[in-house]
Amino acid sequence: MTRILEHRAGTEPIGPAAAAIGVFDGVHLGHQALVSDAVALAAERGIASCVVTFDRDPDQVVTPEYAAPQLTALEDKIDLLAALGPDVVLVVPFDRQLAALMPEEFVTGVLLDAMEPRVCLVGHDFRFGTRASGDVDTLRTLGAHHEFDVVTHGLVRDGEAPITSSRIRAAIAAGDIVSAARMLGRPHRLTGTVMHGQGLGHALGTPTANLDVDPRFALPATGVYACHAETRGVRYPAAVSVGVAPSFRDATCLLEAHLIGYEGDLYGASVTVHFVERLREQRAFSDRAALADAIAEDVRRVGEMLA
Repeated sequence: MTRILEHRAGTEPIGPAAAAIGVFDGVHLGHQALVSDAVALAAERGIASCVVTFDRDPDQVVTPEYAAPQLTALEDKIDLLAALGPDVVLVVPFDRQLAALMPEEFVTGVLLDAMEPRVCLVGHDFRFGTRASGDVDTLRTLGAHHEFDVVTHGLVRDGEAPITSSRIRAAIAAGDIVSAARMLGRPHRLTGTVMHGQGLGHALGTPTANLDVDPRFALPATGVYACHAETRGVRYPAAVSVGVAPSFRDATCLLEAHLIGYEGDLYGASVTVHFVERLREQRAFSDRAALADAIAEDVRRVGEMLA
């Protein structure tokens, strides 16, 4: 069973280990291959396998105004990494103090403090240390001094291009959630808390849950989507509207979900939405009857697709 540890002063050392190091936002197929290689290499050498990651995107601390939308919340990322079977997932709190460390200080203050690294596995474009001043060659030099090997992992490709978190974000932003799911190895998902809305769905005959989603996470392009929605331990097919519908310009919620087959009050509940396919763009309708018919058709299509 994978242990989840937070790196703090006085944390019990992990011992000899093969460490996969990275931000791992999204835990996409490329990340999965890197971690799986670390697990396999650790088994060959008879040492522990460890994933070293951070509790947030370093850009959120260093350059918050330029930080990219995130693909996974920390809890989700930890669960996805643990599912790959490492002995330990080590979460390193990223703050300004850590951001100021020189590359050698990161190696001695984090890696060597937490474990006896025998081999470190990183992506080919790995950067670390203040102002991203350290690269793979820097890590190799430090590894030679501290007696650990460094293995770089080649990029996993999807079609003619490599799989990267940036490419996945671009696909999601364009509404191409099928391509995003292919690169992630699963549907993109978002979690929100159900809040009170204006009751427009009820008025149209299709009640919706208005989800309060953290704006730091990657929201798909505006449109209507076929999704699975999980809440209170049960999964439902769901028709999900992203963005403010042109017919209701005074609305404020950016994500509304109609859970097919759900009955009852969801206010305050946590709902996770898994995006499966984009059905259509948002568009204005001539009157409420036409809008109600369109929503009913969306629900029918989702029910058939995801039954």
